[in-house]
Amino acid sequence: MQLIEKITDRVVHGSDKEWAMNIHSFDWVPGVGLYGIWKAWEVTGKDEYLDFLTDWAGKHLEDAYRQKTVNSTAPMIAILELYKKSGKEAYRKVCQDMAEYVLKEAPLTIDGGLEHTVTENASFDNQMWADTLFMVCIFMARFGNLTGNRSYTEFASDQLVLHYRYLWDEETGLFYHGWDGTSRTHLSSIHWGRANAWIIYSTVEILNEVGEFEERDDVICKLQRHASSLTSLQRANGLFGSILDDPTSYDELSASAGIACGIKRGIRFGYVDGSLENAARRVYKVLPQYVDETGTVQGVSGGTPIMETAREYRDIPVMPTLYGQALTCLALAEFEQE
Repeated sequence: MQLIEKITDRVVHGSDKEWAMNIHSFDWVPGVGLYGIWKAWEVTGKDEYLDFLTDWAGKHLEDAYRQKTVNSTAPMIAILELYKKSGKEAYRKVCQDMAEYVLKEAPLTIDGGLEHTVTENASFDNQMWADTLFMVCIFMARFGNLTGNRSYTEFASDQLVLHYRYLWDEETGLFYHGWDGTSRTHLSSIHWGRANAWIIYSTVEILNEVGEFEERDDVICKLQRHASSLTSLQRANGLFGSILDDPTSYDELSASAGIACGIKRGIRFGYVDGSLENAARRVYKVLPQYVDETGTVQGVSGGTPIMETAREYRDIPVMPTLYGQALTCLALAEFEQE
């Protein structure tokens, strides 16, 4: 519990201006960070964490409308949780509006998946990325379940199926970082660690919300194989690599934490075999070694587009990030709730 507070306090009381640690914008990095703070509040009950989230929403809620993209939908996960707790109409309205944007306006690839659109000056035409299941589809699944609007939950389950169809590697039981609908390739075909973390965590969360759908059994079957494949690549120190199947890639904390949390939650809800829990627990035990005296999570790779080569993935710099803080909190919180 104290470690979760230390990590969360680093964000709540921080004054960072750098992109990777600045929580004061409506985008994907702050969105993941906010979700980590929400989880910390759920576990600790500290009023200052809920106060921080409420204050953030008061300052930034209207920013949701200023630059709508797929990736920048991520803060809606925390906003939805605030709505569920408070019933505040302003939260409900922005949830409704953003869900409608995703459903009716967000660009789709030639294959029907959400195109990876971002607030940065970059274009990824016809590309599906693993990140999207976390940034968008957890929110859509939960909001659809809360409101009883099947169009939202069905959208989330459809996207889950599409991401499994196009990013899944049958040979290894892992997921690729992305899929390019134009070239009909996985581009560099890298099994990036954090991509697999986004997918395993998001799959469990989406399955918990959307109810039955035609391909549900197939998704669960692949989820089980995915979890098993991941544990087979766990390193001797308990962590996972930035590239899962490349032993020359560095240990990466956000991927390790996300994978551990996904496996643990998958076991909790009956999707993943309990025999894999020890793999998740090995990550949990080593995480404290990577939190410094200020509460900063070390060993996290910076923002990572789909790189052209494995070498470029290995060269991504390591830095403090909000998603590193948040995914570590999610993993710690999962074990604190035993």
